[in-house]
Amino acid sequence: MDMKARIIPIPREYAAFGSAPVILGVPGRGDFTIVNETEPASSAVLGSADRLLRDTLDRLLNIRSDASKGKVTITLRLGEAPEGIPNAEQGYTIEINDHAAAVTGFGEAGLFYGVVTLTQCMTVENGRIALEACRITDWPDLRTRGHFMESRFGSNLMTLEDWKAVVDHMAGMKQNQLVVSVYGCWCVQYDGRVSEYLYLPIKKYPQLRVPVVKRYWSPKKSGWVDEEVEVPMAKEDFFGDLIAYGKTKAVEVLPLFNSYGHNTLIPRMFPEVASKFENGESTLTGFCTRNPKTYEILFDIYDEIIDRYLKPNGIESFHIGCDEVWEGIAQNADDIYRSRNNFCKCPLCRSTPKDDLYIGHVIRLMKHLKDRGMKNIYMYHDMLLGHGIGTEFDSTEKMRKAIEDNGLKDIAVIDWWTYSDYQEGLMFQSTRPELGLRRTVKPWNGYYHWNIVSYPLKNVSLLAKMARAEGVEGMQSYSAWDRSFDRVHVAQADYSWCFDNCGSPDDITEAYASARFGAQCEKALRALRIQDRMMSTLPAGGDGTAVPSNYSLLMNVLCYYFYSYVRSGKPYPRSFPGEAMQTILERREDYESAMTALNAMAVEDEHLWREVASDARTDASMARRYAWEAAHIRVLTGDFLALLRIFDLYEKSPAGNAGKMADIAGERKLARLELMDEFERTKEEFLAPSHLRNHSIYMQFFADLEAYLRNTAPEDISIDFTDFGKIGSEAFRKLR
Repeated sequence: MDMKARIIPIPREYAAFGSAPVILGVPGRGDFTIVNETEPASSAVLGSADRLLRDTLDRLLNIRSDASKGKVTITLRLGEAPEGIPNAEQGYTIEINDHAAAVTGFGEAGLFYGVVTLTQCMTVENGRIALEACRITDWPDLRTRGHFMESRFGSNLMTLEDWKAVVDHMAGMKQNQLVVSVYGCWCVQYDGRVSEYLYLPIKKYPQLRVPVVKRYWSPKKSGWVDEEVEVPMAKEDFFGDLIAYGKTKAVEVLPLFNSYGHNTLIPRMFPEVASKFENGESTLTGFCTRNPKTYEILFDIYDEIIDRYLKPNGIESFHIGCDEVWEGIAQNADDIYRSRNNFCKCPLCRSTPKDDLYIGHVIRLMKHLKDRGMKNIYMYHDMLLGHGIGTEFDSTEKMRKAIEDNGLKDIAVIDWWTYSDYQEGLMFQSTRPELGLRRTVKPWNGYYHWNIVSYPLKNVSLLAKMARAEGVEGMQSYSAWDRSFDRVHVAQADYSWCFDNCGSPDDITEAYASARFGAQCEKALRALRIQDRMMSTLPAGGDGTAVPSNYSLLMNVLCYYFYSYVRSGKPYPRSFPGEAMQTILERREDYESAMTALNAMAVEDEHLWREVASDARTDASMARRYAWEAAHIRVLTGDFLALLRIFDLYEKSPAGNAGKMADIAGERKLARLELMDEFERTKEEFLAPSHLRNHSIYMQFFADLEAYLRNTAPEDISIDFTDFGKIGSEAFRKLR
């Protein structure tokens, strides 16, 4: 019996007694009695702990746990914590021995986490549920652990049930903080529109609303999806319901509402508050922080969020964002190549140093939120280090002084984010504990699920190590939600709970393989290691110059998403896959070798995961997801290897090889359709529009190429492999 291996996150202290296991029952018959010494009806969290225990036993044994009157007593209770442990209210003990199992929480959350652990130990093996006689003592290193969910692709279509599933997933890993970006904006991308997101209906300003465009081919529906819909959270106004549900699982749900950075919707709707060009014209982005109307609008919105969602649910935390306050193009759809600055250049603003403008704005927001009862006000760190202003810029000390001078030291929390896999690549080497400010660290979970899923465990480990060494209070990853990031989520849970027990990312991966795929652990571990090789961030060439890393090759060269961005000097929409082919053809031998190797690894990885998924004793659902991720890499690399074959045939004889080229294009179209069909059978519906739009681009491209080759007179065939513009159909252009 390897009961400890099933526990996520890795428990702090686990001592096996060596005595006989405790048997809770066999399928169809329980041999236990539940004694709950708490009052589950008095607390949402205590009630959830009681239900989780009973529901797990009911499901595994196919019984009614409240009817079981067996000889093993399962006791739930609250008790005193050992002296001197941090975050004691989240700690617990479990003792299993002598026909008894007792869970003692040092607080309500601790009892819930203890029950989570106990239920993770339960599985039917050899026709019974047997628990190893042991004692577990456990508590977290960091007070807050969880995810920041970006307002982006996927989350913009999540229903309340989808969001509840996120809470359940987090609670099952003892994570306790979910930050939801309810407002954030980017740049012009798909459909020639600015990417703007607002997840709440603002009653004071009903004009602030943004539709979601769904445009893709659906194999399930055998047709195109082409429609605009409302964001479910805004349409159904369920943010308050989500907060309330989170509280039942010891998960604090709070909003992030951005202002200075990632902000185009409000200034576009209210151009008078936007930053100004030097000639006084509105930039339609950013804010003029010298205009009182700016704060009238922002505080109206903040107050509505607090009064409608936070105060009724006892939430006293708010994230103000304020990251990436940049100057750049594509911030307005009417003039995509014009550069616009989030910092105002009106006469009152342009004479003020940018860091003073920034700090003054942040302090004003924090003071208002403090007056409204907020006790944890989060802000991003990056502009304090000159991110977008200049690398020599460092305003951390100036920020510290402003926070202290305005009586905000107890409530301000600096959120330090950086996403490199390597120490030297981090944006910072310290969270500056000497400043005496509250801090949290932010690794990422991979984020770009609509592009390709990656597994940045090294980044998580680096940030967790810094958090442990410098005494930060929390880890809150930068995330977009896809359960295919499961291994990263487990690593985040492990490292933020008990860093000293985790070991290296390789150790975490071994523990993960055992916990999720125990019966097929060795095969799963081999597949996970192939995942890591496929997504390696080390340069692929021996001299470091031949081709980028596997990660960069897949993410930035072969996948479509980053070609949706406007770039100076390039037409828009961009030439795709022409730009990618131009890059590949410039160093063909190196790129072709790298893609061939990736394709072979993907084939092996997919095969391994399909074998794991066929074993019902494993987490077969997760294995099927991983198989799909491998299939995606197989098809993606296969597409460009096929384009190189078509290129060679064309170079030899465009007319003579027209049929062969058309056959290859048709095969790639069908391969992509098969991948899309499996996607709809494997992943959640809310992910489909963002994923399948990108896949539809490849599918339609090869359909157009095949049609061109089959319907053009052989002697008239003419292809520019760096610009397929004349071949693309209206459907292809519309997708982009």
